[in-house]
Amino acid sequence: MSLQEIKEFLLGITLNTYHQEAWQQHDTYIVWAEDMESGAVHGDNRKVKQILDVTIDVFTKDEYPEIIPRLQNAFNDNGIPFELLSIQYETSTKYTHYEYLIQAVV
Repeated sequence: MSLQEIKEFLLGITLNTYHQEAWQQHDTYIVWAEDMESGAVHGDNRKVKQILDVTIDVFTKDEYPEIIPRLQNAFNDNGIPFELLSIQYETSTKYTHYEYLIQAVV
């Protein structure tokens, strides 16, 4: 999955989707960003493909947010392996923060 495909996928979950930083905060929104290289394919002494870790952060003020099962079902329906890294309640903002990890091939 490319970075553009990740963006389009997440916009299909919610239009309140931002890359690297949310410039507008809603009751529920997503911020996604590339983190680091987690693998690569080399051939003829050149990097042919690069695999990037991509973090998807879901912020919500809902106690039982419907976006979470919708996102996870969409990951599964689209064959996107994912890992839920953490769930944190942020007392300063009153958001619950769900952190997912997926990978992009560039």
